[in-house]
Amino acid sequence: MSKKDINISKRIQSKDVCKCLLDNYSFFSSDWIYHQWNWLHQNYSAFNDLIKYLVAISLVRNTLRFYDQNGFKYNYEQYYARNEIQIGEFNISKLAKEFELPKETMRRKILELEKAKVIRKEGKKIILNRSNYNLIKPINQIRITSKYIAKLSELLFKQKLIHKVITEEEVKTKIQNEFSKTWLWFYEFQLPLMISWKKFFEDIHILYIWGTLGLNQIYNQKNKSNLEEIESIVFDEYLTTLLTDSGAGLNIMSISEMTKIPRATVIRKMKYLENEKLVKVNKKKQYYLSDFTPFKVSPLIKKHFKLKSDFIAKIMNLILVEEVS
Repeated sequence: MSKKDINISKRIQSKDVCKCLLDNYSFFSSDWIYHQWNWLHQNYSAFNDLIKYLVAISLVRNTLRFYDQNGFKYNYEQYYARNEIQIGEFNISKLAKEFELPKETMRRKILELEKAKVIRKEGKKIILNRSNYNLIKPINQIRITSKYIAKLSELLFKQKLIHKVITEEEVKTKIQNEFSKTWLWFYEFQLPLMISWKKFFEDIHILYIWGTLGLNQIYNQKNKSNLEEIESIVFDEYLTTLLTDSGAGLNIMSISEMTKIPRATVIRKMKYLENEKLVKVNKKKQYYLSDFTPFKVSPLIKKHFKLKSDFIAKIMNLILVEEVS
């Protein structure tokens, strides 16, 4: 039987995904905040150090790139069948440059990973041992990502930008079946996005704390406002509405409990956020995102939409272009 052609015309363009997300920001806001917060939350639990985990991910990403470039494909079960994965040679200076960290800081992170037996050398081989840290297989993250993409597909379909609605199950199945490829794409959008936030806040853990406040506020605001009214608000207007119509804030203890970051560290990080006018506090010592926040973060978030849209378009097109003409 001859192979049928793929109809490339059915693909979605990244720029169309990006425009849809920006024009309907409020419709997706709580889903995306939770998507990113969940990823930070599970990553922090590995070492209680987000940078160390992201460094480990960057090494795995390089191996996934090698797989992709050389035609090696692994589904989810195959990829996680072994606790160990061979990673390529890495350069401390290049890693430090990627993460915008001093070389000595990066050297210390690598040494800590080696001391914890996460990384070890066997002759010319470098092995990353996933059993030696609190590995959380991304089955929950795949579900959250799939749900987000499926929800976006409904809107893209209504706008006649794609020819069918993509279901959550379709996305989940595609990600799992082509895991080494799709998770490479996931890392290639998440790593630069996280490094960009680290540069903005000077500390990635501040993003985690700030995002926890944002998650709390979005859910409070959605619970008390008219849903149709919220969903008609575009990106910049939505941020302003969120900040002026929020519910209860979070105190230091609540933030510490939600993030698992020690209370003393949370206090120190909140001081930074206060000094930068990114949070405000009420008489009950509850913290909120400040009214100054949109002016500071909107330009950066809009840049991040390009990374996110590229990833989503790639995943969607794995499903959309399989349709035959």
